[in-house]
Amino acid sequence: MWEQIQQGEQVEIWTICAGDPPPGPLSAFAASLHERWETERGAPAERRAEDRLACQRLGATPRYFNLPDCIYRCSPENGESLYNSELEIFGEIHPAEAGLVALLAQELAQAIPRGAMLVSPLTVGGHADHRLVRAAAERLELPTFYYADYPYVQWLKGVPMELVTGMKPAVFPVSEAGVAAWVESITAYPSQISSFWFSLKDMETDIRGYNQKNAGVELWQCSERMFD
Repeated sequence: MWEQIQQGEQVEIWTICAGDPPPGPLSAFAASLHERWETERGAPAERRAEDRLACQRLGATPRYFNLPDCIYRCSPENGESLYNSELEIFGEIHPAEAGLVALLAQELAQAIPRGAMLVSPLTVGGHADHRLVRAAAERLELPTFYYADYPYVQWLKGVPMELVTGMKPAVFPVSEAGVAAWVESITAYPSQISSFWFSLKDMETDIRGYNQKNAGVELWQCSERMFD
């Protein structure tokens, strides 16, 4: 993204699941995550503030949608939490949310500027929210690239082939200045660092190793579409 911005392109970073928790007590699982993150009920607002700083460091424009993170979403029928463990987060979209994909696709279709190029998560790691976003994006039938969800792709030692069937990869080089901006933008998320790394130094080492291994950032696109 930093490289695109240096070339004069306009880049927006959309956070789909950026909404606040619904009224009422948090689930036991959500509360345990807040404790680990050392955040209160306003964790989504804190994350949005972190994200605005990260976008500022990249030169990108942020946009936030009102859908809450999966750990806050509840059944419309009985109000019970839908995702109550790490296993459920990194699994299929809950059956109670079967209609959510279509609703999100409609919202995205109204918001996406004409001529925009989408970049969607591949869903490496299987996070339910990433699955939701990819499924909605694919209903739009717009030119779409897919990125490997980081750091899950590094933990899994690559992209599972079933996620890129019928796609072609392309590598977009990232300069030293771009890598520095990448690392600096991640440091804007102190509430999330502990979920993925032991320290900021470990984070920087991983980012630089990932970039060096791939000679840049690897994206995928359906094979019948040509890369620009």
